[in-house]
Amino acid sequence: MGEEHCSCGHHHDHQHTPGEIAGLRRKKEQLSMLQDNMREIQQLHDKIDGALARVERENVGFILTQRKTLKELKKLADKVLGKGREPIFATLYAAERDYIENIEDIMHHAQILKRAGQGNVTPEVLANMEKSLKAAEEAAK
Repeated sequence: MGEEHCSCGHHHDHQHTPGEIAGLRRKKEQLSMLQDNMREIQQLHDKIDGALARVERENVGFILTQRKTLKELKKLADKVLGKGREPIFATLYAAERDYIENIEDIMHHAQILKRAGQGNVTPEVLANMEKSLKAAEEAAK
């Protein structure tokens, strides 16, 4: 049993108990699962970012095709990162929430611009467009 390495792979001057070794193995498995899940989250980011890269003035509504992907990303982030309740995941979850909120904001503005481009300019759409323009001006400062 003394020949086993810690999860860090190093020899230490002391031997670990079977309980400690089992705990280290569990942590290693959990980290491996987290890595796999974070790769899946990154794939969803790549899909959304790829759609954003193809958006132009003429097809501003194209980003709206990623609503399902964004919903999937929210669900996965909440599940994998435990909504940031664990201190180890709090920073990752906060960064993920920022990304999600930014994409939601972009989608909101795209929806407004799409409606305006289709001639669906109601007083509500005009008010939302004004808010969007003000928000964009503030963000640009």
